[in-house]
Amino acid sequence: MSFEEIIATHRGWLDREWDVDHANENDTPDRMEPLHEIENLTQDTTEKLVIDGDPMVLDENGVAGGKPREPRTGRKKKMMEVNETQIIKTKLDSPSGPKIKKKNAAEPTMTLHTRAATDDIYDIFNAPLKPTSLAGDETGDDDDDEEEDEDDDDDEDADADEDEDMTDAFYGSDAESTGTTRQTQQDEPAHSSYVYDDAEEDEEPEPPRTRTIFIPMPPEDYEPPTRPYRDPAEVANNRLPFMTPIAERTEVSLDVDMDVDRAYQFKTPSKHHGQATLIEELSDSEPSSSPLREILLEERAFTNGATPLGPKAVPAKGPIVKEAQCSPVDGNIRLKILTNQHPPLAAYPGFYDHHSQKYERGGEIRRFAKTASRLGKTGTDKVMLGNPPVVIQFADCNSRYTVRKELGAGAFAPVYLVENSRPDQEEGNGDGVFMGKGAFAINHRAAIEALKMESPPTPWEFYIMRTAHSRLGPQHRATASISSAHEMHLYQDEGFLFLPYHPHGTLLDVINFFRAEPSGVMDEQLAMFFSIELLRTVEALHSKDVLHGDLKPDNCLLRLDPRSSSMSLEQALSSQWYADGRGGWDSRGVVLIDFGRGIDMKAFVPDVEFIADWKTTVQDCPEMREGRPWTWQIDYHGLAGVIHCLLFGKYIETVRSDQGGLGRGGPKHKIRESLKRYWQTDIWSDCFEVLLNPSSFLDHEDGGKMPVLRSMRIVRERMEAWLQINCEKGAGLKAAMGRVEAFTKSRK
Repeated sequence: MSFEEIIATHRGWLDREWDVDHANENDTPDRMEPLHEIENLTQDTTEKLVIDGDPMVLDENGVAGGKPREPRTGRKKKMMEVNETQIIKTKLDSPSGPKIKKKNAAEPTMTLHTRAATDDIYDIFNAPLKPTSLAGDETGDDDDDEEEDEDDDDDEDADADEDEDMTDAFYGSDAESTGTTRQTQQDEPAHSSYVYDDAEEDEEPEPPRTRTIFIPMPPEDYEPPTRPYRDPAEVANNRLPFMTPIAERTEVSLDVDMDVDRAYQFKTPSKHHGQATLIEELSDSEPSSSPLREILLEERAFTNGATPLGPKAVPAKGPIVKEAQCSPVDGNIRLKILTNQHPPLAAYPGFYDHHSQKYERGGEIRRFAKTASRLGKTGTDKVMLGNPPVVIQFADCNSRYTVRKELGAGAFAPVYLVENSRPDQEEGNGDGVFMGKGAFAINHRAAIEALKMESPPTPWEFYIMRTAHSRLGPQHRATASISSAHEMHLYQDEGFLFLPYHPHGTLLDVINFFRAEPSGVMDEQLAMFFSIELLRTVEALHSKDVLHGDLKPDNCLLRLDPRSSSMSLEQALSSQWYADGRGGWDSRGVVLIDFGRGIDMKAFVPDVEFIADWKTTVQDCPEMREGRPWTWQIDYHGLAGVIHCLLFGKYIETVRSDQGGLGRGGPKHKIRESLKRYWQTDIWSDCFEVLLNPSSFLDHEDGGKMPVLRSMRIVRERMEAWLQINCEKGAGLKAAMGRVEAFTKSRK
């Protein structure tokens, strides 16, 4: 039996002869009946009709319910039809306000819903449940009943008309009542607002009261919340004292034989016009949801040559490299990571893949750069007269790059100074707004840039640099201390990586400058400043699972940018140093370059161990020199070597500090040099202890494993506290930084 038949059975429609009733109604010349006959008819039909199969109404104790409460005849209600949403001003003030004297007559309670919300509420109760008794007004007062009894004689005619209207509405057509719940005589249309007779017009309205509300002023150190708009936690606390129930519609709760048009009210349509949809292809006798649905769809042939859409390509979660022990610089390992990482490398803005083509101009570029460097600054003009400079241009890029000279030569990748013909054109494969690009960019294109030519070509350094920037974000302070990759052109024989040009030199140049001084070493204040910058940058990289892999003084460029977020171009550097970068100190620091040996730790299993399969040197970490597994130790030992050069002006040398015994994490080491007694020996000793023996501090870290972020942060904060107090003692940190800036200008 369908839901409509169940509803009709409960309403007594199955036993009614509709044709006879319809004929009797047509034969009646005048539908107006005497008032006393209508009153008698109303009194005769107050009891509910009982038919066969009608379930008995039981209360919560299992006792048969009594006679339903007779409907009350109240004041005449006027109904006004509106087609728009009515906005009612509610009073949500605190209950602690002044009490308002209640009027004798109770105020009516109104509940308004939109048509869609009302349909959803009706559909919740369209299942064949036990019939409920006629809902009377449970909140009425005795005073209201007395007033209504006094007005019975006056409203007799109006009640008769109202009863006749409600009788017609109750016995509506079957087509109009499908999918809706049974309406009682107290129901009214959903889009109607009630307007009562002005029975209380004689009473003077109570004058409005003025309430004084005190708005507290936030304290000076108050930080407003920065959570997103409509945060779930805030919405839950600011919820209004009413809600519209929303029922989840499923195919099982719907009618089995519903047509396609009704199905579209509850299911998202797909190709409603044109090609047949999934709902149209199902047979009428088949339910919209059944266990055999997936099997039927798999065996069903798609018509009109249409091919089913495959599942959305979702990148595999988890590490890419499953080996528990491997070499991170192995070509096959890197190729596997680049091939399976998401998003793919080809989707990166500024990356141009031409691995199937050859550029065949690398030899020409190298010969010109060596000739220009050999002749020097004055010889460059002579070279340009005899042989014009090499101009590099790519087919898929509008910029032209003119090679000027060689900045540095590595084992496999020399670096050249080039001029960009279109520095105002941002890199990218299409139009659009990207975080970290355009107005949001930290590093913009410039007229003078650096070009790194890699042979054999590899996009690994480009990938590591872009990964570090994307994980940190453009607003992270450490992002300015990591060199950015502007553009990458990958050919079969050459790789062209364009980088920002930093003309101030490296930390190694500054170390050699102070070695020539009578003291032979750098000021402790300046050494601690650069150490803080390095610790902050490496700590940020490790927090995002990125390893540099080759930390040394000549891979740390000076960052002396006069542009700063906290000072103008004309404002001088503050003599007081601040850890948060105020006073222009956020524009001074270092920039890490050469990520060719970088490691993305997210691509490996959490407990991976690396093995160095290349020839090591004394500057490598003890684990690599002794053939033991290593991971984060490569950066910790490299950072300790840079700080050692800042303090002593020489490369680091370590010795065993555990008398040959084996403790937790292997043997322990310490520096060979002795710290000067007037230095902050406790801070420097703890710094080298953490960096040379990180396995001894795992008990203080989250999860009991590396990286030792908490221990590094404690050391850095101790340095910041000391430097902020002692930055103006002696010559001061500002004077030492001034000497460094003067030295960099003399090198140009």
